[in-house]
Amino acid sequence: MLFSSEHHNRNSDRSWARFWKHLHGERLDLKLRGSGHNSFVDNQVLFPQAPGAFGLAPPQLEQILGTIDHNRSIEVQRTYLAAFFDKHLRHRHSHLLDSPSHHYPEVDFIR
Repeated sequence: MLFSSEHHNRNSDRSWARFWKHLHGERLDLKLRGSGHNSFVDNQVLFPQAPGAFGLAPPQLEQILGTIDHNRSIEVQRTYLAAFFDKHLRHRHSHLLDSPSHHYPEVDFIR
């Protein structure tokens, strides 16, 4: 499973595209709309709490974190990762991984 930010994914990064081509078996490529590169690390929570301490102006924060609310971003990531690991490690299938969900409209399935 690849889980990418809005503007950095296998369609925009050749290394991700090469990696995708070499995957075997079931593959899943998800994009979190409104996210930035650092929406997938602790920075998404830390930077907004003390932007001056990091020397980042609001436009810079938006560029690296995206526009998605950090609590929603974490909720979406946890839900999809749990469903993925439940499926592949616990053999518990979740329909969440089959197609887009109205509960998580910010997640796009990249085909």
